[in-house]
Amino acid sequence: MSKKTPSKPKAYSYLRFSTPEQSKGDSFRRQATMARDYCEKHNLTLDESVSYRDLGVSAYRGKNAETGKLGDFLEAVRQGLIAPGSFLLVESLDRISRDKARKAMRVLEMICEEGIVVVTLMDNKTYTVEDLDNDPATLLISLVTFIRANEESETKSRRLKSSWENKRDKATDGPITARGPAWLRLDHASNTFQVIEDRARVVRNIFDWTVKGIGQTSIAKRLNESGVPVFGRGKHWHRTYISKILQNRAVIGTFTPHVIEYVDGKKRRKPKESIANYFPAIVAPEIFFRVQNSMDGSNSSKRGRHAKKPIQNLFGTIARCPKCGGTMTRVNKGSRSTPKLVCTTAKSGAGCEYHSVSYVEAEEAFLRTLPMILDNIPAPKAEDSLDNQIEECEVAVDHMRERVENLVDELSVESSPAIRDQLRKLESELEREEEIQSELLGRREAANGQLILNQASRLKVAIKEHPEDKEQLNGLIRQTFRSIVINYVDGDLDLYWPNGAVASVPLASYDFQ
Repeated sequence: MSKKTPSKPKAYSYLRFSTPEQSKGDSFRRQATMARDYCEKHNLTLDESVSYRDLGVSAYRGKNAETGKLGDFLEAVRQGLIAPGSFLLVESLDRISRDKARKAMRVLEMICEEGIVVVTLMDNKTYTVEDLDNDPATLLISLVTFIRANEESETKSRRLKSSWENKRDKATDGPITARGPAWLRLDHASNTFQVIEDRARVVRNIFDWTVKGIGQTSIAKRLNESGVPVFGRGKHWHRTYISKILQNRAVIGTFTPHVIEYVDGKKRRKPKESIANYFPAIVAPEIFFRVQNSMDGSNSSKRGRHAKKPIQNLFGTIARCPKCGGTMTRVNKGSRSTPKLVCTTAKSGAGCEYHSVSYVEAEEAFLRTLPMILDNIPAPKAEDSLDNQIEECEVAVDHMRERVENLVDELSVESSPAIRDQLRKLESELEREEEIQSELLGRREAANGQLILNQASRLKVAIKEHPEDKEQLNGLIRQTFRSIVINYVDGDLDLYWPNGAVASVPLASYDFQ
């Protein structure tokens, strides 16, 4: 009788970059290569079916352990999806945390206490709960490493803060940054902001229409129907963006610097003293303040009143239009009407077809059918070529990063506009390719059926025990499903699981308009 070959322990690589720019350099490739080499040398199986990568996430205040992929890793261990005795591979301890040494040690202890072996690839040192308990040298090394990492981050933070404070103090001498409102551009030759007249005309029209009593939703619709290009990356004008423009003091030339402060562990943007005449003014002050007074009496007070109300839309941020894929939002036009779900793209006049679906009917059908759906999760769609797609995408991303690096190395003050334009286009292509890579990795990660079962189980319990808590249900629904299409064409709700499968909920009637 042949002996069964024992399976090799599994290893998981955790990659973190504090800024997105680091991922464009050699840091990503170096960390990934070190992990593969370590597994080969120590007879471990590197599990790359799940991605634990925090790109552009800082460990200075422990956010990666709270809301990042490191937090996801810990949760997977606690749920039994990752077995005790598995290895977590990191480049160095400061990739885990650069928080206060006491808090950083707590993160390391939590990982080790779950039976995970932490390996720092820079020196091939291992950390286990036994090492931390019984080896004073290991405990001291980890503590000193965390102290040094935090001090480096504190020093960098102080220097950056001091530098920006110095720039703000000298703001009257010229721009402290090239960033400005969308209707201005910085002329580097004169170091002054210049007005983009086409955009400034749009802003003036927005203020003029508001003074005449035209609402923000109507203004957005008017701009969309007229084909006015959107500022920035948006596809069409929204009421919220109109509101931001109307409240932006930059239109009268005022710049309000902000500093980042942390209160109870939460990031807050705190405004500093405003600087008048920093930007070229494009709207008369009397018009700006007239608009502010009208908003204080209407929109602002409404926002404050509704902000205290509990969430009303069970499908908030996850409901999608079957025609354009845009968000379906809940609207209620008065006490005599019933709430409807409508496409935001159609509502703002940016295209698509305007259809409304009874919100009450959609919610009732969803909640009535959901328990049965959660008990019968469909099998995932076949993704035979997914691994090949991910591999091809990684090769393309690495190649593109190398091209970007080469161009950056060649860049100088004398570089031609053509080279700079080529770099911008290449960086945009790289960003799109990285988004595709992230989506593919997410699909592979979502194919893990146990994760889906765990999320479905939580949602099922919440429906039974707290059916009235729409805020909690909405959060769990967004974690359980990738999207919910309000399919007014076929008369049902299409629930898209993260693994690619789809379940349909028929509506009782066709209350579509």
